[in-house]
Amino acid sequence: MPRAKIYGFIALIVSIALGLLFFYYAFFNNVNLLNSDLIALNPVAYYSISIPIAVVSLALLMTGFWVGWTILTIKVAPPMPEIVEKKDYARVKAFFLCCITLALAILFIYGILKRSYLALAIPSAFITLVILGMIFWVGIAIITTRSTLPDKK
Repeated sequence: MPRAKIYGFIALIVSIALGLLFFYYAFFNNVNLLNSDLIALNPVAYYSISIPIAVVSLALLMTGFWVGWTILTIKVAPPMPEIVEKKDYARVKAFFLCCITLALAILFIYGILKRSYLALAIPSAFITLVILGMIFWVGIAIITTRSTLPDKK
């Protein structure tokens, strides 16, 4: 088996294992998940955990809001006559995108200020699983790519 395919399989196995470990320790290992808060945690330790997660999460939410706002406020040329018959729901979808991202940002900030465990665990899970999903995808791409090199060197 070529070395690249071995690296692909290693990437798959590691990303799946890390994803499962993250889910277990973040959501299933904690007995009082809904009632747990981080008030007892030292403020320096809490903010060293919450600030990086808050920066990334709020940046993602602000990007979603910005995309929706841009779609809502952009001036477009009149459509071609053959497209006029179709209904365009882009502005409605953009409005809901703005509302949802704004509500999620407010809810997230409220959870951070309240020191809620879930306010940190859910964005962390999303960010972690997206990164692990990208690693998994690269592993699949490496495994399924055909080599054009001859078998013998």
